[in-house]
Amino acid sequence: MAAVTEQIEVDVPIDRFFDVVVDYESYPEFVPGIRACRVTSEAPRQVEYELDLGLKRIRYTLRHEEERPRKVTWSLVTGEMMKVSNGSWELEDLGGRTRARYAVEVRIAKPPLVPQAVVDRISDELNRVQLPRILAAFKARAEKGAGRT
Repeated sequence: MAAVTEQIEVDVPIDRFFDVVVDYESYPEFVPGIRACRVTSEAPRQVEYELDLGLKRIRYTLRHEEERPRKVTWSLVTGEMMKVSNGSWELEDLGGRTRARYAVEVRIAKPPLVPQAVVDRISDELNRVQLPRILAAFKARAEKGAGRT
């Protein structure tokens, strides 16, 4: 599956939104499905996540590259059930507001005895269904922190 991209406009300055994006250890407080998150290495920055898929929780580690205040990219280092987890935030300053473009590609590895259709459905859920919820969560977090709701 190719990367899925969506964008939103957020009523906060670009630096404020960037700070929310790179505050990885706060993700369990507001990002749907993220149950745990911790930075395990600073150079390069690596972050270990625990994602609740409903029937199963999976752990994975991503390598993040940050270009303050305009861009954050990530790629999979290691992970249970994951073949691919790549993505990016690209931020554009709109003069006190921010346009945030989010791109993500997640592919789940097919475990033995699990039909490919099930694996494809989980991947699709992570890429397409969760995307609007994730963007809304980041928008709400940034605007709430700036005194807006």
